[in-house]
This record gives sequence, C-alpha cells and structure tokens, in this order.
Amino acid sequence: MADTPQIAPPTEFGKETFDRMKAIPPYDFNSYGKGLCRRRIRLINESDTQTIGELEDDFHHFRVELTHDSDNVLSLSGIVLRAPWSTCSEADQPLQKIVGKPLSSDSTAIGNYATPTSNCTHLFDLTGLAISHSMQDEEVCQYDLMVTDPLDEKQELRLWKNGELLLDWLIHEGTIISPKDWEGVSLVGKFIAWAKENLDPPTAEAAIALRRMTHISTGHGINLDKLEIGPEHTDGPIGRCYTYSTEVLIRAKRMRGTVRDFRKDEHASLMLSDMEARGKAGL
Repeated sequence: MADTPQIAPPTEFGKETFDRMKAIPPYDFNSYGKGLCRRRIRLINESDTQTIGELEDDFHHFRVELTHDSDNVLSLSGIVLRAPWSTCSEADQPLQKIVGKPLSSDSTAIGNYATPTSNCTHLFDLTGLAISHSMQDEEVCQYDLMVTDPLDEKQELRLWKNGELLLDWLIHEGTIISPKDWEGVSLVGKFIAWAKENLDPPTAEAAIALRRMTHISTGHGINLDKLEIGPEHTDGPIGRCYTYSTEVLIRAKRMRGTVRDFRKDEHASLMLSDMEARGKAGL
C-alpha cells in the first residue's frame, strides 16, 4: 500500500457552512478493498470555561459543546449534524448523565459516569476527548486519522496530531505487526486498559482514538443504504450503542445517501472547515 498518504491531509479553515451532500462525493460501496476511511477531530478551548469539539468522517459528523467551572461539567450539548440512522439525533439525552461530574484528563473516564453502550459511540468518544481537552493548556488540538480497507487481512492506520505523524501501524487481523515497538499488541479485547497502563497519557489518548478506526472502517464493507428501517439489520451490533439498543432500533430509519468519500485531499481538506461558522450561527 505504498500509495497511501504519508502526510496529514490539508486543512481549510473559515469556510461558511456548506452542504456535504453537494460538496463531497458519495461513497461507492463497490470500491471497498481499494480505498481508505478518514476521520478528523478538532477540540477547541473557547475560553477558560467553555470547550467545543467536532468529529467528522465518512459516516458521521458530530459536535459537542460543554461548559465547566474547572472542576465539574456544568452543561453539555451533543449535536448530530450527519449520522447513518434517524435515532442518532436523540443521543444527546444519555450524555446528560455526565453533567455535574468531575473533569478528567483521561478521555475514557466518562465511562465511570455514563454507560458507553447506552450512548452513541462516536458522540461519547468525542465528549470524552472534549472534557480531556478542557484540562489542557493548548487552545486547539486536531487529530487526523486514517485506515485503509483490508488487503490480505492487513490494514494501515495512521494518526496525525496537529499535522505531525504520531502513530503509524500495520495490523493483521486486529494485531499490530509494525512498527517493532508495537509488534504483538492486540487492538481487540482490553486494549484501552493496556494503553493506559503502558503508554504516556497523550499517546494513550491518541492510540485509543486510532483503534476506533478499525471499527468504523468496516462500514465500507456493507451497504446499509439497502435497508430502510433498523430491524432489517438483523446481524448488526445489537446492544453496542444507543441506536442499536433493542428499544431504539425498532423505530430507527436509515438516513440513506449520507455516507461520503473524503479520501481525496480536495475533499479531506473540507472536513470541519466550517466549524467556526457553525459556532457563530449557534448550530
């Protein structure tokens, strides 16, 4: 896979809000096995008491806005801008259990206060990262993440932090085989516990975020736009997130045509490029 990106994708800032359905091409499910999946996460400390974060990838676009008093979360809003199921827009509700709870520099600590499987996985991850960022001195942190489609049961995964390559893995069936100092580490099972025990906190946060890419990339391998309602996805990840809980899935409707293709630099550069305008618009 010598032609996979070795540098972070370009980033644009300051654009007006725009329609992804028009500006970004749809993903071609027939191309699975030949491409890659991107994700961008940007975290901003707007002030000493306010942090916002956005996450965008081929399947999702979420925003989190939180306020705090330097000790506890005072308010929290999860906003769904693009998602694969109609019920994903309700996932702000279970997040409210985090309001009033302590801030933590550990992005996974919110799992102590709210059940991950009762939440939207990606909105929950973004919330944990935003809370962690609220305790950092830096104003802005941006993660760019990439995973290739499986080829001979191998995948390449990369993560850039603020444009600098931080993690570069080659995995085989869920286990890292390169680079040497990561060889043999399994991304399945208890990887989060392993990362927190064996890595410094910034690297652990990044590694946990990159591991998530192995999960979302599988969405390229099955065209769920062939479905109309949630119960038709009989072999889906039942019980693993808010929408796939049995009581929610029965009323979920597929948001067809929302999966986009950000693999080309000209499209990757547009990921979160209108984040500032969205804040001004109060969206």
